[in-house]
Order: sequence, then structure tokens, then C-alpha cells
Amino acid sequence: MWIWLGGIGLLFALLIAAVLISNVHVHFTFSKHKSDDYANINVRLLYGIVRINYEIPSIVFRNMKEGFLVKTEQSMNHSRGEAQGSERVNKRKVKKWAKDVKVMLRATDALKLWLKQTLTHVHMTELSWSTHIGVGDAAYTAVLTGWVWSIKSIIIGFLTYQIRFDDTPVLQVMPVWSDEMEFRTELDCRVKIRITALLIAGVTLLTRVLQVEGGWRMWLKLLQEQRRKRKEKEKEKQKQKLSGTTR
Repeated sequence: MWIWLGGIGLLFALLIAAVLISNVHVHFTFSKHKSDDYANINVRLLYGIVRINYEIPSIVFRNMKEGFLVKTEQSMNHSRGEAQGSERVNKRKVKKWAKDVKVMLRATDALKLWLKQTLTHVHMTELSWSTHIGVGDAAYTAVLTGWVWSIKSIIIGFLTYQIRFDDTPVLQVMPVWSDEMEFRTELDCRVKIRITALLIAGVTLLTRVLQVEGGWRMWLKLLQEQRRKRKEKEKEKQKQKLSGTTR
């Protein structure tokens, strides 16, 4: 009996160790060609047993007041169907996000330092970013190509101080020598982080929140507000489905 219990305990310990040393893989792709935009985020963890796919098939700019309308589709490998929705990103939404970030900074001891320490455990395993650009004039196209190269170099240089690059980024900026304006960009990147690092980051964040007086209340309020908004969206979707079926 003790041999069986020892074997079960050993197997359980090995499973826990296998989970802790596994990585969370994130694959992000983005493409834009004229008015066509597409983005996809694929998350894979527990050696591919759990997969989450978050797709943004459409990003539509309405006007300066209404901002962007972002349509989303979310699916998981162990669930049935897909969850579709839309999010409006405008000036009011950005201000709300900025306000929430300020609340997080007040509610957490050295949140920026925590974020910086967490990012050091993130590995960029692959990054490819190509851009085709042209404005119909050879001289302006050449100047703009140089600017795009500079912007990309600044962004990659900043990232190298935040996360670890396992491979050299592949960057391309190709001028289009034509009489028409042309802009096309494609971004493909893969990152990974160990589950152990995520667990340590979570415990550290909780500790920093508890070190601030009333910090957990601020975080709880933010989470409750997000939950309430999510429920309102779900109710709105149900109303739309019911109205569609009654017609």
C-alpha cells in the first residue's frame, strides 16, 4: 500500500513540476493594407493542452468623436462555439483607461518596478516586421522610408531593454516606386514566459497591493466594475439575438 501511495505521490509531484517548468506561448500577428486591418492573438499553455484564440477581423475608424470600432472573436479549444463582440475605442475610452492605470499605480507599491521585473522573464522567440510604403513621389518616398526605419529601430531598441530576444529581429522597409500611395505592413511575433515566473509575479503583485493601505479595495473596485460592464455587454448581446429572432 505504501508503495502505491509513494508512486502516486511521486507521479503527482512530477506533474506539478512539469506544469511549473512549462511555458506560456503567445503568437501575435497584425496586418494592414489600406483600409483592411487584421489582428490575431493565439495563447498556448500546458504543452498545448489549452489554447485560446483571440481574433480581431475588423478595425473600422468612424470619426474623431466615435473613434475606432473593433470587432472581436474569441474561442478556446475545450469550449464550444465562439464568443463574438465589439469594442469602441474613442477618446472617452482612452481617458478611462488612463484613469484606471492611475488607480493601479496608487493601489500598488512600486507597480512600475514590478512590471519591469516581470518583463525580464519574457522571451521574444521570433519577430518579423515588414513594411511597404510609397507616397507617389520618389523623393518623399525615400525620406519617409528613412523615417520608418528610424521608428522601427527605436521601438526594437526600447524592447531590447525590457524583454529578452532569443533571435535577431527581421525588419524590412521597402519603398514602393509608383504614382499611387501605398502602405502595407505585416507584424509577426512570438513570445514565451514560464508559468513559474507568472506565479511568482502574481504573488509579488499581491504582496505589493497589500502593502498599500486600502490598495486591495481599489483593485477590487476596478475588477467589479469590469465584471459589471462584461455582464451588461452579455445582456445587450442577448437582447440583440432575441430581437433578431422575433423579426
